[in-house]
Amino acid sequence: MFLRRINSYFGTMRLGKQIWVWIGCFLLVDCACGQVNQAIFGQRQAYGIIGNPAINEVSGLVISAGNTGYLWTHNDSGDEARIFLINDSAHHRATYYLQGISASDWEDIGTMERGGAHYLLIGDIGDNRGRRPYVHLYVLKEPVVSTETPVVVTLSAEQVRSFVMRYEDGPRDAESLFFDPLDEKLYIISKRELEVGIYTTNLPEFPADTLTLRKVGVLPHTFITSAAISPDGTELLLKNLLGVFYWKRKPGESIVEMFHRPGAPQPYQPEPQGEAIAFARDGSGYYTLGEAVLGMKSVLYFYPRTIRY
Repeated sequence: MFLRRINSYFGTMRLGKQIWVWIGCFLLVDCACGQVNQAIFGQRQAYGIIGNPAINEVSGLVISAGNTGYLWTHNDSGDEARIFLINDSAHHRATYYLQGISASDWEDIGTMERGGAHYLLIGDIGDNRGRRPYVHLYVLKEPVVSTETPVVVTLSAEQVRSFVMRYEDGPRDAESLFFDPLDEKLYIISKRELEVGIYTTNLPEFPADTLTLRKVGVLPHTFITSAAISPDGTELLLKNLLGVFYWKRKPGESIVEMFHRPGAPQPYQPEPQGEAIAFARDGSGYYTLGEAVLGMKSVLYFYPRTIRY
């Protein structure tokens, strides 16, 4: 699985020694960018092992707003349209199927609060070959699970809002998104470029016309696989396969202005196809979760905060 996924990054070319050197050099350079601030998070702690075999190709992760101590996650391409609720020990609590929704290449999940209600945002934004003229965002009111027994629920198509999106500069592969609670815009970070693109769009309450993702900047990073924004919108994390980068937003500063500063590298030990990252809701640290590949287990890790501004 891991080799297949890496190979897909480069189309159908074979991975020789030179390609591996190319990948390693760019990721290592990427991890070294912007080392101007100290790490404010500590070393990882293993919180639990994913026991549900259905959660085997994790791509997105976000802390739950309505289920204290729980996180939402999902698989990427090849799985059904479903999301999983796990606790902070990685135990499975619930599976929700989205009826009538496609799952071409789900890559990240975020949250949004509007009108006092909490919503989940699922990005069907993966595009390994850069050929999809349109990508999709699915928005649903966050389910609250009241039973201690694991449940399986199917949500009707009427309970999920489907937004069609297009990039203003043509198809892009992306694996990271977040909704800014301050400017109330959706942001998507592209993946493959040597300097990834920052794209944004307004997110209306209900689907209407196709949303245009406008390019508003670039970042000196590559292979970005996940993004996480703090509930108050003042902190942001991006990760690639080898590193995690942190930004602290200044009062009145926009996302684009914040990204003009380099991200501060944070502690991270690479996981098997580690693509997912999420802030703890109380700001006490961040979680990461990788895939179950090559006989290795998928472990939920936590990196505790050691410094507060």
